[in-house]
Amino acid sequence: MTGGSPASLWEPTPGGALTIPGILDAQVAERPDQSLLVIDDVPLSYRALQERSISAANVLVGLGIEPGDRVALFMGTSPEWVTVWFGLCRLGAVAVPINTAYRGDFLANQLRDSSTKMIALDRSLADRVFSIAADVPSLRTVLLREDGKAPAENGGGTPPPQVQVHAIEQLLEGRSSLLEVTPDLPPFPVGAIFSTSGTTGRSKGVLATQHYLLAAAQSMVDLWRLQPAEVVHGPLPLFHLSAVGTVLGPMLAGGTGILDSTFSVSATWDRVRRYEASGIALAGAMLSMLWNLPPDEHDKDVPLRFISAAPVPKESFEAMEERWQCRIVTCYGMSEAFPLAVAGVDATNRVGASGRPNPNFDVMLFDPEDRPVPVGEVGEIVCRPRRSHVMFEGYDGRERETVEQFRNLWFHTGDMGRFDEDGFLYFADRKKDAMRRRGENISSFEVEQALLRHPAVAEVAAVGVPSELGEDEVMVYLVAGSVEPIDMEAFMDFCCENLPYFAVPRYVEVTSELPKNAVGRILKHELRARGIPASAWDRESTGYTVRR
Repeated sequence: MTGGSPASLWEPTPGGALTIPGILDAQVAERPDQSLLVIDDVPLSYRALQERSISAANVLVGLGIEPGDRVALFMGTSPEWVTVWFGLCRLGAVAVPINTAYRGDFLANQLRDSSTKMIALDRSLADRVFSIAADVPSLRTVLLREDGKAPAENGGGTPPPQVQVHAIEQLLEGRSSLLEVTPDLPPFPVGAIFSTSGTTGRSKGVLATQHYLLAAAQSMVDLWRLQPAEVVHGPLPLFHLSAVGTVLGPMLAGGTGILDSTFSVSATWDRVRRYEASGIALAGAMLSMLWNLPPDEHDKDVPLRFISAAPVPKESFEAMEERWQCRIVTCYGMSEAFPLAVAGVDATNRVGASGRPNPNFDVMLFDPEDRPVPVGEVGEIVCRPRRSHVMFEGYDGRERETVEQFRNLWFHTGDMGRFDEDGFLYFADRKKDAMRRRGENISSFEVEQALLRHPAVAEVAAVGVPSELGEDEVMVYLVAGSVEPIDMEAFMDFCCENLPYFAVPRYVEVTSELPKNAVGRILKHELRARGIPASAWDRESTGYTVRR
């Protein structure tokens, strides 16, 4: 055990599961009045979150929530988000975090596939839920949070008759000193279902136990060497698994997480200085944005020990450490198994590498026949756990796909990488067609299905092309369904209405046909190999603004 958090909190008894409420309650006994979280400058002490979560659990029981029930969280980062999540964990109910950019089929699919019974949502997002609620027969209850933002449409919309609406403040009206029921929990209760990008179908729900989430958070604590009372700044949205490190990580270490509902490039370093943060957790694109700020004489004055981010451009890795006088912590992983490769603050990492395998996992590289590849050669990254319940439990309702992903008893990530002679892992490419833009995973299949509903589109293929900020930009190839030219601005308006903002294509190329194999499958590797054609329409160069 390393990292400064008490061993008694993390190390379970043989065969025993750790739970999020169990860790919180143990820490309340040690540091009740210390801030566990500060969300948009609103502090929540360890004891306050304990009381809020107990009250929420008691009220949720009264609203019909039982162990195993699914409750969606469709809110921006807020005290209510964490309160609902921790309350659900006390009951053995399951949180379904949903990206706040989702709308239309993206949103309906996730709610329907998870059999969501209740949803906690912001008033400004209510119209999106109410407009598709009829397509989610399991949905019965809404907890509405007044987020102070203007509703996007129709004053927030009107719920269908079968859906009851309650103010989310009602969760704080329950008994806060004692859980009034004793839920019958499974040995390793699921704490959340995170969405992962689909390639040949819809996005899949990743079943993450509370134990797995705590294991992932403890791995980050160890990488950061986070000590009691230290502060970590986290402007990542809470609907990403990577953001749990800034909630559960500080809780495990006895520290404090500073959470922001929005990421501000210009204000980030002022926030870090204000709270004397020892570290900051970012998506790779966020770090690139900060790097692009003009150099400042105060850059070396930031109090950071570490910046935790991935991917980090290898060309500027060492210069970033010099500019901000701290270590850059990198890792590689996914919702199903996080993290798989790590390089902590006191580790010597190779520039461009993700680190060495996490001790919780065996990690290997396989060829298409599931044979190990030699050192230095590229293969598919595969893994298996070395400890129980330190990765996901399977895809929700997708038993066949779960078994297929664990081919030959190894979980196949769909990513390609290589090992060097010293055991450092280098990410090479994505085997799958999923895209990643500025920290957001995007299913090419879901983008294509949404755009096929446009009356002028006969065929579509979505691919990722390189972004100047790292990761991908979304490009779509369209085959028109009529001789009339496609009005690009009108097409972009359609995209904004039917896609999350981050999935709206930047580049559009209209073509007469798409390359296909003998059975009619689109050859996306050929499209990716084309790069960005000079004839492609670029919304950024035209000044088109994507609506959020």
